[in-house]
Amino acid sequence: MSRARSPKRKTEEKRTRAGPLYHELYVLLRRDLVDGTAQPGRRLPSEPALAARYHVSRVTIRKTLEKLANDGLIKRVRGVGTFPVAGADKSARTNISGYLDTLISVEHRTTAVNLSFARILPDGGAKDALGEAAVLKIVRLRSYNGRPISLTTLWVPDPHAGLVKESDNPNIPTIQHLEERGVVATRTEQAITADRAGPFAAEKLGVDETAPLIVMRRLMLDASAAPVLYQESLYAPDEFEYRMTLMRTSVGPIARWTPLA
Repeated sequence: MSRARSPKRKTEEKRTRAGPLYHELYVLLRRDLVDGTAQPGRRLPSEPALAARYHVSRVTIRKTLEKLANDGLIKRVRGVGTFPVAGADKSARTNISGYLDTLISVEHRTTAVNLSFARILPDGGAKDALGEAAVLKIVRLRSYNGRPISLTTLWVPDPHAGLVKESDNPNIPTIQHLEERGVVATRTEQAITADRAGPFAAEKLGVDETAPLIVMRRLMLDASAAPVLYQESLYAPDEFEYRMTLMRTSVGPIARWTPLA
């Protein structure tokens, strides 16, 4: 005789089909570890207690804790409990308010590999930004300490496409290669949004297909407002965040704030 599933189990199964429940919990617990809510040396609640608190199964809790342990944020002592790791590198999130591709390649000594390099007709946002003529399309996966952290698709329009070579070092941002060859971007239009990973990004970044990813779209223009480079980058939200500094620009009951350049 089959055992009836509890409402809690049915709810969790439904949420798991809709999205990676353990990843949502991972982001939540990781935030507590990073901001100091979970203090080093103080034992975390047990698996049953965490399961009860977040209304999930112990399997989900165990999978989440394994990921946190692999990231070096917690230490699991058999028969004793689970503890935040004192002195672990929790500054971890990189600010994506600026030129992220340059930032992470230089400051964090990342490595990159081109997954594809070909002339192709643009589509989607690239078509809107660059028009319908064929462009050079590069798909690039960037990693830190062997762990994938970003998936970027770059489109280089003519007449600049011929300046980018397949033999170029992918660790160096494409815009830097272009500038070394006399093509200088003087203005950037940038937008940040979010989307589900999808099959390809999920495979390359090691996340669930329905996991939320940060999406950065950037169009770089030269002094004559002609496009130099268009790119779309995908980042895991537990690795990156957007930060800016605002300055109050009004006096009175209604505050107005302007971002500092």
